[in-house]
Amino acid sequence: MHDFMKLYPLKSRLSALTGFKKYAAAFALGAVMTLSTPPIGAFYVLLVCVPGLIWLARNSKTKTGTFLTGWAFGAGYFIFGLYWVSFALFVDIKQFWWVLPFAAILGPAVVALYYALVPLLVWRYRKDETAYALMFVTVWALIEWVRGHALTGFPWNLPGYTWNYFLAVMQANAAVGAYGLTLLTLLWAAIPAFNKKFVPLVLVSFLLVAGAGTVRLYLHPTQQSGSNTVRIIQPDIPQSLKWNRAEMQHNFQHNLALTAQPAKQPVTFVIWPETALVANLQEQPDLAHEIAKNLPKGSLGLLGTLRSDEGHFYNSVTVLDRSGGVLGNYDKHHLVPFGEYIPFRQYLNMTPIGNSVADIGDFTRGSGVATLSLDNLPKPSPLICYEAIFPGEVARLHVRPDWLVNVTNDGWYGKTAGPHQHFESARVRAIEEGLPLVRAANTGISATVDPLGRIIGMASLGTTAVVDTILPAPLPPTLYARFGDALFFLMLLLLVILGETLYSRK
Repeated sequence: MHDFMKLYPLKSRLSALTGFKKYAAAFALGAVMTLSTPPIGAFYVLLVCVPGLIWLARNSKTKTGTFLTGWAFGAGYFIFGLYWVSFALFVDIKQFWWVLPFAAILGPAVVALYYALVPLLVWRYRKDETAYALMFVTVWALIEWVRGHALTGFPWNLPGYTWNYFLAVMQANAAVGAYGLTLLTLLWAAIPAFNKKFVPLVLVSFLLVAGAGTVRLYLHPTQQSGSNTVRIIQPDIPQSLKWNRAEMQHNFQHNLALTAQPAKQPVTFVIWPETALVANLQEQPDLAHEIAKNLPKGSLGLLGTLRSDEGHFYNSVTVLDRSGGVLGNYDKHHLVPFGEYIPFRQYLNMTPIGNSVADIGDFTRGSGVATLSLDNLPKPSPLICYEAIFPGEVARLHVRPDWLVNVTNDGWYGKTAGPHQHFESARVRAIEEGLPLVRAANTGISATVDPLGRIIGMASLGTTAVVDTILPAPLPPTLYARFGDALFFLMLLLLVILGETLYSRK
């Protein structure tokens, strides 16, 4: 038995496929791999899907064939993994029915082009099985990094997020970040594609990561930040009613009533979700005072607001004190293309698509990641909606915050996988930075998470809730907080050297 994978009958079956059957199998494997993403988190399917793609791609006779194999796999992964994006259109399907094919099929198919590049870039290594598999997962991880940065970035459903039920393994994010854990995850998943001599080394790396994570969890129990507490407001307002003018006053009073509920202990911060309020509180002092008088005694409000200022529109977090004074605003800087602004609007307005979306006003971009100073209270770094999905872009190192606060809506997506995926991505940011995370979502999932990713309190998706918890204390800056993706690139370099060495010996 010269090859570890001769124990795997799937290898010979997949390697024998050609033509349409090969691409159909790649598409199916990509679709199945979505089971590894939250909320399911079935990491073991990677042991089939990752090596399966490697075998299919390596057996391709041409570069075009290997490119199409990677694309078909990516199409299956993103079409099924991002199905929830289309759910937003059904809030007003009569107006946006024509967007459905673009959101459900075309968009994911375009994103799948990233995965098409992976087998194409490792084509030269196909004559050596272990070198090919090693270089395949290395390039795959690099492509994930590119996907997270190119064209404003979209690092959604990275393979490293499969460990949401295995907190010990998730601790690796504190050292190498989400891209580093993605590289390790792909390496572990590719075990069936390696020569048997290489397998023990890969298994040892997994045991070391899991063991180190277990020790880290033991050494750092959850601690409270002084006597500080948070109150998270989850109003669970349906998206169909959120922007209904006839319902706005009712929605506002609903948030006020939840805010004013009696607390068992003093509350330091009250968090409202994204765009819970459509107002510039600096220009509407009466409204600010109405909110302030409903805040628990001595607390500050961190409120998701949609505000206008001198003709500009901002998606913001407004800090309000107990007397109704506005202490500051944070404006979202990482805006959603086609959701909060139209790229190349001057050109799109000349097309039917541009005319159809011309009534969507562009938001103005904020100045960037910020640490808010709140006198002697713990300093937050606000993150609005999907700003929390970007590794290394959530906290300033030299003006380090004490906690992360993520306000989001997520009401567009109902009870789909999208809000679960969004929450787990935000949770990883806490581990990467060594900072607690407090998350307020309109319809869920809202939670307080400690710096090691432990969930202190949570409100489930699709429920109305008030969540009162301690504010966990931060840890010292992690390796990832200090060095970002430097360790990830070092890992890539070492694996490339190893892959080249293995290949050159043949």
